[in-house]
Amino acid sequence: MSPTPGQVSFDPAELAPQDRFEAWRHAVNTAFVPLDASTEEPGRFNGELTGLALGSLSVAGVGGDAVTVRRSRQAIAAGDPGVFKFALQVQGSSLTRQDGREALLSPGDLVIYDTRRPYDLVFGGPYRMFVVQIAVEHLGLSADQARAVVAQRIPGSAGLGALTSSLLSSLDGQLQKGEMAPDPRAASAVLQLVQATLLSRFRPAAEVPTRDVVYLEAVRHIDDHLGDPDLGVGAVARALHVSVRYLQGIFAQEGTTISEWIRQRRLERCRMELGDPSQAHRVISAVAARWGYPEASSFSRAFKHEYGLSPGAFRRQVAGG
Repeated sequence: MSPTPGQVSFDPAELAPQDRFEAWRHAVNTAFVPLDASTEEPGRFNGELTGLALGSLSVAGVGGDAVTVRRSRQAIAAGDPGVFKFALQVQGSSLTRQDGREALLSPGDLVIYDTRRPYDLVFGGPYRMFVVQIAVEHLGLSADQARAVVAQRIPGSAGLGALTSSLLSSLDGQLQKGEMAPDPRAASAVLQLVQATLLSRFRPAAEVPTRDVVYLEAVRHIDDHLGDPDLGVGAVARALHVSVRYLQGIFAQEGTTISEWIRQRRLERCRMELGDPSQAHRVISAVAARWGYPEASSFSRAFKHEYGLSPGAFRRQVAGG
């Protein structure tokens, strides 16, 4: 599939084996912050990275063979953008060290660390992480709270940790497939859930902003059920066990409606599939039906209204470009 506009990818396949580690290290430094990296067998190292600017945030999937990554004081002096990294362990395991603490992560677990202070990441074998970079001023934690929460394992098996882990895992899958759109609303949704997850470490669960959690659950439910032509505000409200009015109010505070959100997400998925050369054999009506438009005529009208071209004209334009 063609990469999403604004997406940055590193693929070592075309490089000579002896050049891959240094090229990967350079890609990681470019996508994140200046870092030192070492591996026992650089001539046999394989790694990959895919990154995307997502509104006020940036996200990246990064992985490779066993490696140790260090953010030293010298590296901080070379470049300090002032960001937190909130990471999901997707595959393999890792050890995060910062401020005298250690967090050992297994797949599904989460951790946050602060790029303004030294830290180490140790990957003992093949791994993959999904990393959200958040500017310090956007995270909303006090300096004391930030210091208290770094390098602590957040289990991805229960509570808000499970919801956050599931959402980030879904986003990682979209990023790998080139299906993630650089939508500022997605950044807002991710940030709200990260904030709620971190704040739950300091206060009882009852005080965690319920609105934020419901909003993220609704967004995830919609993405998981876009192909259902009956998906609508009532179906989403029933799935989340909240009232229609409450759910509508949450989306109104985000400047949209559930129907509009569903419409845009469906059209985005259709546009991506119609622009994918590997899906050129699929008829347009089948693409539309897959993403919740059983009637080809209504899909064609909605697509042209959104993008200024009919689905067929869009596909021909992409193929000709």
